[in-house]
Amino acid sequence: MSSDLQVVLRGMRGAVRHNVSLAALTHLRVGGPAEWFLEPFAEEDVALAVATCKSLDVPLRVLGGGSNVLIADTGVRGAVVHLGNLNRIVRDGNRITAGAGVTLPSLLRATKEVGLAGLETLTGIPAQVGGAVAMNAGTRDGETFDHLVSLTVVDADGEIRVLPRDRCQPRYRDGGLLDQIVLQATFDLRQDDPKAIFERFAASLKKRNATQPVAQRSVGCVFRNPPGDAAGRLIEAAGCKTLKAGGIEVSGLHANYFVNLADGTCQDFLALMAEVRRRVQSQFGIWLEPEVKIWGL
Repeated sequence: MSSDLQVVLRGMRGAVRHNVSLAALTHLRVGGPAEWFLEPFAEEDVALAVATCKSLDVPLRVLGGGSNVLIADTGVRGAVVHLGNLNRIVRDGNRITAGAGVTLPSLLRATKEVGLAGLETLTGIPAQVGGAVAMNAGTRDGETFDHLVSLTVVDADGEIRVLPRDRCQPRYRDGGLLDQIVLQATFDLRQDDPKAIFERFAASLKKRNATQPVAQRSVGCVFRNPPGDAAGRLIEAAGCKTLKAGGIEVSGLHANYFVNLADGTCQDFLALMAEVRRRVQSQFGIWLEPEVKIWGL
């Protein structure tokens, strides 16, 4: 029973809190509370939390940077684990190991400062390392798994294990990890002039700022690109730019981004998704699949 969770997890280092609002922890600023909110201190504590939730039959979800998740207005049952405490970055030659709670911007700054290149393709993605790996986050220029050599994960039984890259099967916007939770990731990079790395960062950010509503509250791309086409192009061609539902609007800058204008809700977002899908299917015969993760429905 979930009511026993706080008692059983007394041995876990870190915080265990009840009925915690999640909206402020997401980029969209939408959603209700988590029944239980867990902030483990270290990898072993994550493993204990996973094993405990399984033994008590408590649903468990992992919240990273909150950049690609839509949370129901009524919240989520069970436990939400946040890995912000796993925030160490360790260098070994050309290899960088980053904890799941390290933000991608922090990781990119750290690699630039020591003259290690390769992760510039991830510039501008507002995710944590764990979430970026889990969804194989990327841009048109590259993906998270491009330079990844190994992962430390915890499986559904609470066992910690190391996965070499050749045992992973990432796909487009999916790390292929199933129910395994990322604890840390190791990347193999190359040496380069920090100034040259910074120039590539700056060029990528300039391009991203010009084509995406990065300053507004969103979940990134709402729909996956269908084979051979782009969801944003289809949505725009279907006349959906600046279409609104309540406080949520299709961005006028990039049609595959929905932005929270002020007081949008999850229901607003879902209503807008449904209307956009309907229009695209009506005009092009294509049913758009969501890229955003939807919790609690």
